[in-house]
Amino acid sequence: MMKPGNFLVSLIVGVLLSACDAPLQTVSLTIDDFKFIPDIVEVKASTPLSITIYNAGRETHEFDSPVLVYRVQMPDGSNNSSGPGISLQPGSRVRLVVAPPPGTYLYICRRKGHATMTGTIVVMQS
Repeated sequence: MMKPGNFLVSLIVGVLLSACDAPLQTVSLTIDDFKFIPDIVEVKASTPLSITIYNAGRETHEFDSPVLVYRVQMPDGSNNSSGPGISLQPGSRVRLVVAPPPGTYLYICRRKGHATMTGTIVVMQS
């Protein structure tokens, strides 16, 4: 069985190799207070996906997806080892590049009191 860290390395290497040959699909998610906009995203599996997440809200929020995010290198060079998700302060943004196989991937904010903050990325077979 592959360890989660090894899965992430394989995912990143796969993204880097495939990104050389194919253009990226881009998705922008905005975190507003207590919702993700959009809350449903559909993309194709044949092209790597660049996800930009911007916190337009007044509170700190998280982007967490058990499959899409395991441990991420942040823009300032730090890693996000304080928890399973990516913490975003108001006004901050982060960009992830992934190449997920076809499937449905949920994303959430795990902050206390933010249980209704959910969304879905649907990766369709091309």
